[in-house]
Amino acid sequence: MRVTDIMREFDGETQELAITISASAEEVNFYAKKFFKEIAQRDIPGFRKGKAPRTVLEQNVGGHANAMGGVAEMLINEEGFKAIDAEGIIFLNEPDFNVDDMLEEGQPFSFTVSGTVSPVMKLSSYEPVAIEMPSETATEAEIDAQIAELREHYHSLVKITDEDHIAADGDYVELVMTVTNDGKTVSGLRAASRMIGLGTGTMPESFDAQLIGAKVGDILDFDFEAKNEDGTSPFGDGNLHANVEVTGFRKMVIPEGEELAGKVGCLNMDELRKDMAAGINMQKVKDLPKIKVDRCVEALIQRLEEEVPAYYVDFIRQDVGRELMQSFEKNGTSFQEYVLQNNIEAQKLKDYVSEEAARRAAIDCALEALFVEQKLEVTEEDIAKMFEGDENPEETRKAWEDAYRMANIYKMCRQSKATQWLVDNAVVTVEAE
Repeated sequence: MRVTDIMREFDGETQELAITISASAEEVNFYAKKFFKEIAQRDIPGFRKGKAPRTVLEQNVGGHANAMGGVAEMLINEEGFKAIDAEGIIFLNEPDFNVDDMLEEGQPFSFTVSGTVSPVMKLSSYEPVAIEMPSETATEAEIDAQIAELREHYHSLVKITDEDHIAADGDYVELVMTVTNDGKTVSGLRAASRMIGLGTGTMPESFDAQLIGAKVGDILDFDFEAKNEDGTSPFGDGNLHANVEVTGFRKMVIPEGEELAGKVGCLNMDELRKDMAAGINMQKVKDLPKIKVDRCVEALIQRLEEEVPAYYVDFIRQDVGRELMQSFEKNGTSFQEYVLQNNIEAQKLKDYVSEEAARRAAIDCALEALFVEQKLEVTEEDIAKMFEGDENPEETRKAWEDAYRMANIYKMCRQSKATQWLVDNAVVTVEAE
């Protein structure tokens, strides 16, 4: 049995395939014999199992037409999905099977299958993409950035003993504070001892501004705002009131030069910079290949001539949502718990799922278009590699074949091939430092 005709249809919203699958007369006869052999094993009055004549067997299932319908159903169930899979066709939902002509023994038999499939889209260009990449070796700026982080890590907070010190930006203020929202104390902030870094983002800017110019012993009462960048707040309208007693000041002391080098076991700054460079280079070897793939693919999807149809984004959204739920389960939490524990708005998480689905759908369509245009091919070796990491590759492959899911494997191979072509042929320039 094989696919003998394929027609793609687009109604302006979804793309569908209507395919014709045909069986030879020999295949029809094989399944007719198999069907009647199974019927003959039933308990039929007056006959031993396997001995009832054909006319009686047909009567047992409601007549000749019903019997031929049973043969057709058996043939379609056992061979139809196999033919679809062998053709590399993936229906997004359960397809519709239509039989127009009754099956007859000794005659070829055909039926049609139709269903929604992923869209075929076009790119504005199929030439290699041009991307910028970080330098393959550590730059002076990157080493400087790493050392700056190291200095921050080894900082110390030294008490300011000057009794006349006035709070300034960059100071760390020791205080006892009570914060209320509409007259109710915010949980954990009743007479709470804290150390606040002014200008460090520990507290909102409107809070820090009230402390500038304060001295040890000052007691301050003031209102301030606690809102997110989008204007929302976990505290109603975001207007809070604080009662603060300043109890002390500290300043951050950051190690420099030989002192910093010594803290990480280096003799001097030259040796420290060499160590930093070696670490950065090791990380680049690990990270740059993935960065290159991501940037190549991102450049490619910008070439899609149209938006990915909504129906396909919706289909991919189901996968993204399912992956997210599975990640919650793996970590022993739920969607609601995750939202509460991480102070994330549920709508923002849903927006992420939608954006990720749109991105994945675009990648899918762009890579398929590139694969076809560049006339790339999937080899048996490519398929074998997909199962290499499994404990029993042959058994795993057979399971995929028996489930009629090899078309999915071929699709993964096509996209892998297209991605590799992108990476191998990309025009790369090094980013400015």
